[in-house]
Amino acid sequence: MRRRLLAWAHAAKLLAFCALFWAAPAAAQIKQPGAHPDYAVELEPHLTFEWDEGPAYYGGSGVGLGFRASIPLFKNGPIPRINNNMAITFGLDWVHFAYDQSVACARFRGDFCRDWGFSANAFWLPVALQWNFFVHPRISVFGEVGLAIVHERWSWANPCGGGGLCQYTDSGTRFPFLVFYPGARFMLSDRIGLTARVGYPHVTFGASFLL
Repeated sequence: MRRRLLAWAHAAKLLAFCALFWAAPAAAQIKQPGAHPDYAVELEPHLTFEWDEGPAYYGGSGVGLGFRASIPLFKNGPIPRINNNMAITFGLDWVHFAYDQSVACARFRGDFCRDWGFSANAFWLPVALQWNFFVHPRISVFGEVGLAIVHERWSWANPCGGGGLCQYTDSGTRFPFLVFYPGARFMLSDRIGLTARVGYPHVTFGASFLL
């Protein structure tokens, strides 16, 4: 799982780098205020990869699904001389952390470690300020900074007093949690595109619909 997540993270970073590289020849686009789609809301379903800040007793990395809605505050600005806008973005990310025998054995040594299991689910509710820079007719880059509420539920197995294993569950909520996401948006048409986000503590990849 960890190797797969790292591969996705490197792919997303490469995607963001290519956005900046391809946008360089058309840098004049950033000097055209308002030269981007006029939309009321952006809807973004995506895959989510959490590479840090896993649930209690586990840590590690997980994978899941998410959704964002971003509402522009104004068509152009806050710098009126360049092609940019700012939006409020909010949504939900669900991340699942599967059983990892190596984690159980490293934390609890003994004959039972090979039988112990751990699984968890994390639910993130982020709210952030998104600043978009439209550097190419089909490419924009952005940064997001905000806060999130994180609710986590986890379960694990421990040896019972009379032998065997007993299952336990617990949960917790954390707030506020600082989130930071740089990313890039690749428009396939005037209203549909692909969005990559490489930040802390998530990497996301999905589709964008400008309405």
